[in-house]
Amino acid sequence: MTEASSTPSPTKRRGLPWWAWTLIALGVVVILIIPVMTVVGFFAYARHSVSETSPDQPFISGPLQQPAAETPLACPEACFTIDAAKLMAVSADDVSPLSIKDELYAVGEIGPSTVSEVAPRVGEQWLSVDGDEECSFVPVNAPYIPVGPDSSSEDPISWVQTWETGGEMTDISARVFATTDAASAFMSDIHQRVAACPWQDLNVPAAGGLDTSLLQITAQAAIDVPGEVTAVGWVREGDPGPRWRAYVWELQRGNLVVQVRVLTDGRTVEEQVATYAEFMAKRLGRLQAGTP
Repeated sequence: MTEASSTPSPTKRRGLPWWAWTLIALGVVVILIIPVMTVVGFFAYARHSVSETSPDQPFISGPLQQPAAETPLACPEACFTIDAAKLMAVSADDVSPLSIKDELYAVGEIGPSTVSEVAPRVGEQWLSVDGDEECSFVPVNAPYIPVGPDSSSEDPISWVQTWETGGEMTDISARVFATTDAASAFMSDIHQRVAACPWQDLNVPAAGGLDTSLLQITAQAAIDVPGEVTAVGWVREGDPGPRWRAYVWELQRGNLVVQVRVLTDGRTVEEQVATYAEFMAKRLGRLQAGTP
């Protein structure tokens, strides 16, 4: 008997088709990319936040401030009453460039007062932490000097508005002097005090148990203001963190002085504050002055 021979048929492969393997490979790539992109995004955000709040923010260089208006308002006595301060109120759109959007105290929520009613208490606290008398303007939130002859003035003060979002805050206050000359003298005094107070080493408890707080006071570069408006601005700078810098502008027109403050951890930079101060100076320049 002859043995019949035959060629075996090819073995059939078992497993997934090629397109399935392709989908699996793409899935693995996506799974690997997601955490990588998350890490990259986190570090990009962290670098951005650090750069915003970094203490390495040089001050603007520019022309020096002038403590007198180019064309003073021709109104020798009371050009304005304290009610004019309410017209300096701002909107959420006005303060949004400062990264601030929440109104903390609206117009009228904080009642008016006088210099003599608030100054002595602020002055005592300042001196108790070893602050220099000449530099007592540093902690105030309105246009007055809490230590010295000015502290007994009966000039009215108005706290117009306060806005605050996170670590950023801005407020507006005003003082009506008896005469334009008195307001002008105040502006000249502040201008001289800023130059005489480059720093203050205060006896204030700080993080780490250190009983000291070093503050630097720096005059700001001049801003663009109307001819009838005087602008004297300065910066109070302490340790990096909340309220790291306080930008303060005193704006005068006639017998009215308006103080604009911006306190920030560094996210609001000096250029933004300068633009905002110019906006406020122009608003002050548009106020309708009365006759004495």
